[in-house]
Amino acid sequence: MTTSILVTGATGKLGQRVVNRLLQKQTKVRVFTRRPEEALKLWGDTVDIAAGNFSDPASLKEASRSIDRVFLLSPIGETLVADQNAVIDAALSAGVSRIVKISGSDWTIKNPARSISGAAHAAVEAHLAGSGIAHTVLRPNAWMQVALEPVVVALRNGEDVPARFGNAAVSFIDADDIADVAVQVLTAGAPPAGTLVLTGGEALSALEIARIAARILRRPVGVSPNATSTIPAHIGAFEQKAIAEFGQLIGEGLAASTKDTVERIIGRPPRTVENYLRARLAAAPQGDHSEGEKTWR
Repeated sequence: MTTSILVTGATGKLGQRVVNRLLQKQTKVRVFTRRPEEALKLWGDTVDIAAGNFSDPASLKEASRSIDRVFLLSPIGETLVADQNAVIDAALSAGVSRIVKISGSDWTIKNPARSISGAAHAAVEAHLAGSGIAHTVLRPNAWMQVALEPVVVALRNGEDVPARFGNAAVSFIDADDIADVAVQVLTAGAPPAGTLVLTGGEALSALEIARIAARILRRPVGVSPNATSTIPAHIGAFEQKAIAEFGQLIGEGLAASTKDTVERIIGRPPRTVENYLRARLAAAPQGDHSEGEKTWR
């Protein structure tokens, strides 16, 4: 039987990466979205588009029909727990065999009293575990596409590396590596169960990133203590608080650990910060200063 995979959060940056990889593997994909016109522009008739909303049980029930596996992803926000639990419940009713959930970073889940995002994802993880559905939870560390974009902008402007997290080292991970792991788990005949913590292969401080940048740009690059806030003014209070808490926890060194999970799952090392910065600094500026999600869950 052909595996059918439902992808939620499909039109976001990570969701798009997952859908595109699944299509390359000739997997049957259904996307659940409240923006069907955007999904149509992205994929045309190569995917089955299920229009709906997390708060609409009927649309979730229809989207889950005849689905084998679910990729569970949704934006940070006050409704995250209700939204994701509704997907899990619909999947259970539909007889879905496995769910792969993108969760919060490991250090947010382990500090729920200091991270509203971590507390929300922990609640969903508990609901998923209690559902009885086979599942894999992915806990990615700080995303390069989010956390390093202010560095890219500063370097393009001839400035030093902003020390957003003080002297703390961070094992940044590329969103492409997250997507590769997710797709491997989604399509494997015997996927790993439980929780997978995804990190880059090295933990780097702002000073170490500055040294990498100097090598790439062939000019002196220092570290600036005057890191400006990167929290967009237009986002809601819940997300603003979540992002501020990320910065606090990272600054305490909680995002410095490294795991071999990426290489173990996809058979190659995770992308390096140097490789990411070389590619981003060689690319022409696009004006929006970030090609990734606003937050890393």
